[in-house]
Amino acid sequence: MKNKSITSSNNLQNSIWNILEVVLSPLILFASIPLFLYQLGDEDYGIWMFVNTVIIVFQTVNLGLNFSTYKHISEAISNANHNEIKTTLNVNLSLNILISILVILLISILSFSIYKYDVFIDNSEIKEKLISCIFIGAFIIFTKLTEQILYNVYRAFENFKYVTIITILIKLVTVLGNIIITYQTQNIVYILLFTAFTALIGLVVNYSQLVKFIPNYSFKFTLSKVLIKKEINYSLFIWLQSIAVILTYQGDRFIVSYKFGLVTLTLYAIVSTLFNHIHMAIGALTSWVFPQIVKNKADKVFIFNMYLTTRNISVVFSIILLCLFCLLSEPIFSIWLGTEKFNEMADYIKWFSIFEFFFIFTIIPNYFLNASGHEKFNLKMVLLFTSINVVGIITGLLIYKTSVGMLIGLAFSTIVSMFILHYKIAQKFNSNKKSILNIALLFIPSFFGSGTAWFDNYSLKLLFFILCIFSLYFIYIKYYKTNFKVLTE
Repeated sequence: MKNKSITSSNNLQNSIWNILEVVLSPLILFASIPLFLYQLGDEDYGIWMFVNTVIIVFQTVNLGLNFSTYKHISEAISNANHNEIKTTLNVNLSLNILISILVILLISILSFSIYKYDVFIDNSEIKEKLISCIFIGAFIIFTKLTEQILYNVYRAFENFKYVTIITILIKLVTVLGNIIITYQTQNIVYILLFTAFTALIGLVVNYSQLVKFIPNYSFKFTLSKVLIKKEINYSLFIWLQSIAVILTYQGDRFIVSYKFGLVTLTLYAIVSTLFNHIHMAIGALTSWVFPQIVKNKADKVFIFNMYLTTRNISVVFSIILLCLFCLLSEPIFSIWLGTEKFNEMADYIKWFSIFEFFFIFTIIPNYFLNASGHEKFNLKMVLLFTSINVVGIITGLLIYKTSVGMLIGLAFSTIVSMFILHYKIAQKFNSNKKSILNIALLFIPSFFGSGTAWFDNYSLKLLFFILCIFSLYFIYIKYYKTNFKVLTE
């Protein structure tokens, strides 16, 4: 029964739909970036990137309710408990309303700081425009927090198609509308207002689709100490994980804005956002593992073997894809944004690539530990590697005094932190491959892959790509005997 579940073709279908969601949606946005840069200019585009960062960072107040929804509805589905599904959804949506009120308060404090003390800006003339955009962002935050909960209902039912279709349609309408508004007005405030409007439409569509999964469902404001405690007991550790991750890997943008200005932030944020979506796309390949681990977590041997298999699959595919990206990044970026912009971004692309070659090793441990009941241990691991990364970012900034220096520190600290992470996991679960040498072997392909990012000479890039492929074959296929059939059978 369990083997049939993990090897079902449904895994491949969900992987495809999830990849389509996290690839096509940002692809629509990225394709339009040159137009927005040209029409708005670097400073106004920097405002846009700043507001997007605020939207992402303020989502940390979500108490981890999206993950709590995912897990508890997955469990309720496996137990055929329809009342539990409705109760979980009602409680988490109710809590989300209270959280959104808190967000408005926090946004007001941030806006006052910008207005009174000119924090995060190097041109006081733009602060009223920036504050207006931030308050529009507050509404967008509400829609994002709510859609996270609703999307995870679909994922709990192991149906990723609805998420993909709704996300892509809303994104397409948003970007096309933004392009028209940009041409007509060149006004970032109107662009964000339209984005907020389409986000609201997306929320209405999401809610209307729930009845296909939960018959006769309608939202009812529901809160009690017992119900809140149930949701928070699980989500607390995951919430703290998300805070650490978002503050570390989005907070660097605030440092860039504060130290180097909005124009520098524009270039930095474009590359940073691109790699955020690359990371999500890689994670989408094996995201189906989360509900399956939840439903089979009683079988410790089975789920740990599932972890090892999906980890290896994720690493092999992601490293190959990252190598191809590094080989093609120069012509792609030169055509996309122009040779001049590529040259300004080249060092960002190089160091974000090296960082991602190692940061991919966080994906499957995160799914596995949170789904299998080890959220507290995962929190310790997340705090461990994010703390090392924060030290790396600050050290790089102090040594090089540039935004690129921050990335150099981030990349090298990630190499260290990923080794520690996987050594700790191997120790905790008493893996038969927990020696220092066995853990080090995991990262050899990433070192070779980094050569495709580091070197400018294409002969050397190709050489390191070949070495990377051979190391993947000998380590992950010959030595670890990875079973790729779990994606296709």
